[in-house]
Amino acid sequence: MPSSSSVHTVPIVTVQSTFPTVANEVYSGVIPFENIWISCYDNSPPDARQLGPIHAKVRVVLDDEDRESVVYQVREGDVHLSESARRDFGYVYTVSSPSLRIPLARLLFPVQEYADPERSNPQKPHRITAFSLSPDKSQYATGYLDGSVLLYPTVPIHNSQNKYPTSAMHSPSRSTYTSRRQALVSAASMSSGVSPALARAHRSSVTSLRFFPSSRVLLSSGADFTLQIFPADPISASAASSSGQSNKPVSSVRTFTAHTRSITSSAIIDRGREIISSSMDGTLRVWDVSTGTEETLIHSAAGLGIGINRIFLDPNLVPTKDAEHPYKRKLYAALQDGSFEVLNLDDQQKPPKLVHEFRSERSVHGALNAIAVSQPTGAAGTVLIAVGSAKGVVSVYNASTYASTHFRRSDASIEDLDFVFLENTTDKLGLVIATADGLPWIASLKELPLSGVCDAQVSVYAELVGGDVDAVRHLSVHTADSGAEVWTASDDGIVRRYVL
Repeated sequence: MPSSSSVHTVPIVTVQSTFPTVANEVYSGVIPFENIWISCYDNSPPDARQLGPIHAKVRVVLDDEDRESVVYQVREGDVHLSESARRDFGYVYTVSSPSLRIPLARLLFPVQEYADPERSNPQKPHRITAFSLSPDKSQYATGYLDGSVLLYPTVPIHNSQNKYPTSAMHSPSRSTYTSRRQALVSAASMSSGVSPALARAHRSSVTSLRFFPSSRVLLSSGADFTLQIFPADPISASAASSSGQSNKPVSSVRTFTAHTRSITSSAIIDRGREIISSSMDGTLRVWDVSTGTEETLIHSAAGLGIGINRIFLDPNLVPTKDAEHPYKRKLYAALQDGSFEVLNLDDQQKPPKLVHEFRSERSVHGALNAIAVSQPTGAAGTVLIAVGSAKGVVSVYNASTYASTHFRRSDASIEDLDFVFLENTTDKLGLVIATADGLPWIASLKELPLSGVCDAQVSVYAELVGGDVDAVRHLSVHTADSGAEVWTASDDGIVRRYVL
């Protein structure tokens, strides 16, 4: 695993989150102009650093000649800001800083913000501790510190007639939250006689949410050592308008118990006949969904009691030389001790079998909080593993040779990771990174590690702007014919939707 000298530092660009609103108000004539701020940071070691941080001031004002265009006049600081591309739902901007040698990076603002007024009050926001977007993108689920799980519908993005739209123009109306929100509660909570308003899915923090492939069943896990399965049929807009009443809580239909410490992560095997869970008790367990029974138990190769923070089940089948079991799956686990494991899963035999294949060295940068695996990339079909540490280091490994490259932007903990193909091509790979400092971003991986430890060929593809300083702990990448989307959930209780 990397020493501090082998970790490449990537610069940070931050911008005023209300920038689209300012541009809209200037264009609409609400205000004549307004200044926004842009800050650039290079957190490289002092001997490698070019300059200190740059704090720039940019005036947003209508063009003197073309009154249909907004221009951006740099008043202070060495930055360049421009409109890169016009889309139906807003502009993509680019920013650079020659003096800090920061090349052009995109600024992506949320197309939609899902902010339930009861959960995203700025004075007392409800931190989102778990998030999942259904495969068909019709709904999403959020989990919270108090053990509650809520289900919400998504709404389509409509083309805007405004030249400088804001996310508020595409986001759900307030009535969407009140009329179509559903609370999911455990069967035990429902039968205990407590008030429906106090019933919860879990007795303590929700740690993981996963939709089944059908998009109509949800798996949740919690710090109360349990997993729950819920029906997750969305409430249509027509049904909500006709009922005019508060929605009844939805009770779980299956509960799984055996872990002895907090459950940290989960995965669904194939179409959902079996599921996998990981825990701070250092075990991985495979469960039969139809019976609710534990089928397989295996301890981490790191030893008893070493917690497993996150798991990732590769959906792709790997061929084997066994005629009776011609395919296997790979399960990846990020561990509390700073290492990660690769396991082979044979779910064709009963009970399913988990076998350790590889365990990495321990990172000197703390526990691994996140792990993700790419689809085959490029002509060679290279598969990459990415892990994120508690001290802000992202490590990317070649899944065949375990060659690696390592980079960071700051010491803020890496909370979640996911790969994404950039610009609708499998030859250009990006990594979406959620961080505890509230500055999520997309890294462009220009050189894939082949052998040994190589210098990182990593740059900022895009900054995901929108939040303030609230940690972004969860993200979800969805790819469609129209392009890729990134959804994030943060401590301010807001879910944001970005279109690449």
